[in-house]
Amino acid sequence: MKNTRLLTLGLLAATLFVSGCATETTRYGKNTYIMGGLVTIRKADFIPVAANGAQVDTTKWFGKGNPSGNSVDFLYDAIKFTNY
Repeated sequence: MKNTRLLTLGLLAATLFVSGCATETTRYGKNTYIMGGLVTIRKADFIPVAANGAQVDTTKWFGKGNPSGNSVDFLYDAIKFTNY
């Protein structure tokens, strides 16, 4: 039983390590995917928040100024930090 748990944790860690990160440049901005999309960093995209996700608006914390449109998504868009 203990070996099975250790093997499962080892395979999960290896999968996350091997998944790496990818960057793509679109006409709207630059997207960076970390750990297979578990964390996504989007530059200047102004994409609306999904209906099933939670949004944290950072302009309320740090002032409105000039919104950049950047966002950081966690857990495949379950939690989204936005600057717009």
